[in-house]
Amino acid sequence: MVINGVLCYNILTGGDYMMDSIKMLRIRYENIRLFHEGRFEFSFMAEDRVSDPTQVFQLRKNLYTQKLIALAGINASGKTSALKLIYLALSILLERRSLNEISYGKEFLQDGTRIILHFCYRDMRYELRSVIGKTKSSHMELYFNEEFLFTKTLASMKSKKDILHFDDIQPMMRRSKLPSATLDFLKNDDSMITGIIRSLPPSLYSLINAASINFLRQRGSSPTEILNVFDPTLDELTASGSNDDVTYTVKFKNDPRPISSTNVWRINNLVSSGTIKGQNIMMLVESVLQTGGYLIIDELENHMNKELVRMITDIFKNERINKHGACLIFSTHYAEILDFMDRKDNIYITRRNQTDASIELLNYASEVKRNDVKKSDVILSNYIEGTAPSYESIQALEDYLCSKMG
Repeated sequence: MVINGVLCYNILTGGDYMMDSIKMLRIRYENIRLFHEGRFEFSFMAEDRVSDPTQVFQLRKNLYTQKLIALAGINASGKTSALKLIYLALSILLERRSLNEISYGKEFLQDGTRIILHFCYRDMRYELRSVIGKTKSSHMELYFNEEFLFTKTLASMKSKKDILHFDDIQPMMRRSKLPSATLDFLKNDDSMITGIIRSLPPSLYSLINAASINFLRQRGSSPTEILNVFDPTLDELTASGSNDDVTYTVKFKNDPRPISSTNVWRINNLVSSGTIKGQNIMMLVESVLQTGGYLIIDELENHMNKELVRMITDIFKNERINKHGACLIFSTHYAEILDFMDRKDNIYITRRNQTDASIELLNYASEVKRNDVKKSDVILSNYIEGTAPSYESIQALEDYLCSKMG
């Protein structure tokens, strides 16, 4: 418990490891750089009616979270930036990472940025409000200026709209009210949630930095069942050794001679980028399914056949495999992939505001009410303005090329 502001560990975990995991409900940023009106809001909940419970993960009656969430948009519309902000928020909560150590997203924070996280664990729901500070030093280090933690039971939720309502109660913990002895053990860039959530299994995985160039990340041999889905001619793909001294081995079917090398570029010339990306993805998929966590992939379709993308998304939709509500969050350039999505409320559109070029994040279900039109047709037709290149820009390009032809 927290008595008079004193931290007591394992409030959420009860001190024992359990398979059930934290489930995100919503991420909200205020006073955030580059985003329209300084706001960013991303929901993990099923907002629309649930007609098929297998498409989502049920937390309790009338409360479901998504198993798949897609971000779609044209080039330079802000998809990767949105993924980085999602990763930042999840890193604070799920990995208990220090602000200045998080790989992505912190570049969008500024002095006075507010981060509001809503999440559930077991029979409780929580709201963590954090106010970010930024020093004037040459390093421009970030720190938590203030934090509030609110909690209610899930049983007290009278309706789905009530799940995010905490304004009627006092915080169970406030950073500035913690005893100085407690603050001495808490770094300035560590959230106070660090002292509360300590013994949960790893549940956040990311391939944000692997959109274009792929190197085999796993150690050991790829299972044949995974390897042959991506390349049926391969018999073995193994990486052994430490990060500084890795030996790669490739063996093709009907060829008794394995090929070994410490040169990663040689292996990349032997094995396709799609196969390597597939092994990296499936390694993380297996881990995230076991913990019911979150996997973030930028440009899922890169180097991948469309049916392989469908296979990956279908794994997360399969209730026999995805028993703990793991969630795949991915970005894509290709609208056709959205047709694999059974729902509308798990699709986000990124676009640039025409007035100030800031990034807007729109929920597809809020923009399109009809269910009888293919999602790809909606996107490619520019029905949601800003989701396809304008006719004028395409015409201008063609005119320019014509002028160069003489």
